[in-house]
Amino acid sequence: MSGLAFLSPGRASAEAVWCSPLARALEGAPPDVGDLSQTGKIEIRGDLPKSVKGGELNRITPNRGLVLCDFGKTVELLEKLSQDYFAVDVTATLAGLSVRGEQLMRRITDLDLDALPAAGAVSHIQALVTRDGDSFALWFGQEYSDYLAEVVIDAWEGLRE
Repeated sequence: MSGLAFLSPGRASAEAVWCSPLARALEGAPPDVGDLSQTGKIEIRGDLPKSVKGGELNRITPNRGLVLCDFGKTVELLEKLSQDYFAVDVTATLAGLSVRGEQLMRRITDLDLDALPAAGAVSHIQALVTRDGDSFALWFGQEYSDYLAEVVIDAWEGLRE
């Protein structure tokens, strides 16, 4: 097993320690901002189904979707989806940030918040944004974790002034 095996849930060992790319950036974060990175994330391509049993399907394009699932179910769901679709585990590639409040979201994106899920710019970073009531989830490349967390926390603090 390589030293990077921890990046893939299917190859991780019991000794591997998972650490979110947002862990340090969100230390002392406000309650309206949280870490969703330890969500299983599988990208699928092909003729997408209406839904995915065991996961939440978010359409990015008509033939491309992001399936979100419990972290521990990622490998099982990936194997199942691979039978019918081109499926790739992108859990280690994408970070996830939860944001509560429409006013806060309007400060960091121009996306139409009534037409989610949608992919687009969030503080100049490409992200998939989903919505559940007044809560939003941002899914983006983990290499932008520190930057986006800082921008969101700064925008949150600006609302409190």
